[in-house]
Amino acid sequence: MTPQFLRSEAARFRDMAESTDREASRQRLLAMAVDYEAQAEQAEKLQPPEQMQSAEPEPASDGAIEPEPGVTGSSSRLRLSRKAGPRRGI
Repeated sequence: MTPQFLRSEAARFRDMAESTDREASRQRLLAMAVDYEAQAEQAEKLQPPEQMQSAEPEPASDGAIEPEPGVTGSSSRLRLSRKAGPRRGI
C-alpha cells in the first residue's frame, strides 16, 4: 500500500469518527486513523523518493469505471472484482 493510500484511509476513518454518535466507535475509528498515519510514515521512510512520485494509484473500487492508461478519447474500462463464488461441477 502506498503512503498516499494509507493517508486517504486515515482521513476516511477520521471522517467516520466525526459522524458517529457512539463514543466507543469514535475512539476505535480515531485509533485506526492514527495507526494508518503511522503506517504511511513508515512506508515513506522505506520507499525511495523517486518511487513515491512514480507510484501507481490504488485500484478503483469494485465496478468503478476508469480511463485506460495511455489511451485517449472516450474509451473506458470497467473493473470488476474477482470474488470466489460457490464451486460448481464438483
